[in-house]
Amino acid sequence: MKSIYSKLIIGFLVSILFSFSIAGYFSLRKNSSELGRLTVEELEGSSQHIADLLGLIDSEDLPHVLQGYANTSEISFFIECNGKKEVYGKVGYLGLSNKDYQKLQRVGTVLVSSDSSLRKMAKSYEINGEVCIIYVQKDVGRREMIFVDSAILAVFCMLIAGSITFLIIADIIVKPISRLNKATNELSKGNYRVRVNYAGNDEIARLNRSFNLMAQQLAKQEETRQQFISDVSHEFQTPLTAIQGFTTILKNESLTDEQREKYANIILFHTKRLSTLSKNMLQLTVLEGEDVKLDISEFSLTEQLNRVIETQQTLAENKDIEIEVNMPKNDVRIEADEARLEQVWINLVNNAIKYTNEHGVVTVSVKRTLKELEVKIQDTGVGMSKEAISHIFERFYRQDKSRSIEGNGLGLSIVKRIIDLHKGTIDVVSVEDGGSEFTVKFPQERSFHFPDKLNITNKDH
Repeated sequence: MKSIYSKLIIGFLVSILFSFSIAGYFSLRKNSSELGRLTVEELEGSSQHIADLLGLIDSEDLPHVLQGYANTSEISFFIECNGKKEVYGKVGYLGLSNKDYQKLQRVGTVLVSSDSSLRKMAKSYEINGEVCIIYVQKDVGRREMIFVDSAILAVFCMLIAGSITFLIIADIIVKPISRLNKATNELSKGNYRVRVNYAGNDEIARLNRSFNLMAQQLAKQEETRQQFISDVSHEFQTPLTAIQGFTTILKNESLTDEQREKYANIILFHTKRLSTLSKNMLQLTVLEGEDVKLDISEFSLTEQLNRVIETQQTLAENKDIEIEVNMPKNDVRIEADEARLEQVWINLVNNAIKYTNEHGVVTVSVKRTLKELEVKIQDTGVGMSKEAISHIFERFYRQDKSRSIEGNGLGLSIVKRIIDLHKGTIDVVSVEDGGSEFTVKFPQERSFHFPDKLNITNKDH
């Protein structure tokens, strides 16, 4: 039974046969019981009618009248008066057992049933001063067979009609599944443009919509993968080409020591760039893994931000950029992964300095509320377009297409992933030639602590 059609049909037939077997069994029992009750009432009436005939009709005409009654009523009976027995009808006298006879003498009426279809009754009457036993019997097998035949015909008609209806319904159910199966095969071959159409709001429609959504996501992932390969190739190819070219130049024996040092420094710069790129790619791969674990500990966020600002101070001074710090008077402590969170601040502050022109300002602010902690890093740099903001956290994306500013486009992807792992959010507001503002927020449940006493002395840089 490989096909769902065969499974559905067999299941339908089994359920129909089982249900009708149960229903038929109880229906037949009910019909037999009701038929038996009606037959007993009929036999009692016939027995009384025969007794009335015996008392009213002359003995000469009585046999003819009784035989006529037996023929028209489909009842067979015999009469026993003072040892004399007379039989009327098609069924012969079967007699009474001694036990039934004794019960008849004691009660006056006895029911006898020799088989399932033949109903019998014996009753004693006093007629014209004589005690007579009237024994009546009727075959109800024909009536029972009429009911059985009607039931079988009804079952057959319902089975045919139900099968046709079920096949139509099964076809309605199976066809969309078959189309979905074909679409899945196409998807497995790499055709991410395949879609299935099914109108409605039932389970199959929801399944089709889920499939279409999956296909769209896979298409997007495939596009991202291709772009990733292209970006990685470009990021590696550029420094490798430079290294190869300047290494070839260094083979020239006529170069001066000053030229050799210059070219060696260029090679060293590009090797460091490759090393940083490899480390960032490896780190991003680890962060995006399902089993990434954070080393949660409690530490001073104020102290951490001050430390990060100190490490970036030299880069800021080289461009005559002022770093302003706005923090609460009291120390702010947080439970988080200290090393990874420090990388977030390093990336954001470093980017702010890199994309800020000389004599600009970078501001680092910390704000706390009852619900969340907010860290804001603002610059007066070149800013970003709306298009750039929508892609800023994607791998290798850089607004500076000329790549005049050092970087590999992975820093903000790493920042976003670390913040997500800490259940925080990061928002960007930027205006071209008007600077950018990155706002990082963590929910209060990250267990921030705000001591009443000052533990760390903040310094403005």
